[in-house]
This record gives sequence, structure tokens and C-alpha cells, in this order.
Amino acid sequence: MTDDSGVLVRARANLWRGAEAVGGRLTLTRDRLSFRAHALNVQTEPLDLPVDQIVSMHKYNHWRIIPNGLAVTMASGTVYRFVASKRDRLIAAFAAHRP
Repeated sequence: MTDDSGVLVRARANLWRGAEAVGGRLTLTRDRLSFRAHALNVQTEPLDLPVDQIVSMHKYNHWRIIPNGLAVTMASGTVYRFVASKRDRLIAAFAAHRP
């Protein structure tokens, strides 16, 4: 994702892919939530989630005690789990710009 127009929030984040916490960056725009992994990760595939397919974004406690988790639930039922630096801002921006 190279176009900066329409960016609502950018945040450092880890995406849980199996047992690996893939480090990278989350970008929320009006149209999509995108994750781009750092090049040094084993799993570097990009992830693009259309905002109109996101049912909810909510907080969770990583390892049940660390308050930095962000769960994104899709209309398909798939849940993506992140550890995100700006989860409150991501959730608020998503809620404010929901289709």
C-alpha cells in the first residue's frame, strides 16, 4: 500500500499467524485494513481486509494479562489477532468511518 490518501491510522503491530507473531505495520483507511510484514519475518505475505467485510474490532488481553491485543472479526467468521500499538485509535477510527 503506497498511496497515503485516506489513511486514518498507522500502527506498529504483530499479526499472529499460527505460532509466529509476524512483526509489521497496520494501516487503516476508509476501504481496508492492511498489514505489511517487516522483510525479516519468515511469513511476509501481505494481508488486506476490506472494511465493509469487518464485523467488529475489539480489545483483548494478550496472554490474558497484557492489554494490547486487537481482534478483527470478518463477516466470514475468520478472526485475525494482532498485538497493536494504537489499538484504541484503530477501534475508534473504524467505528467512526464504518460503512
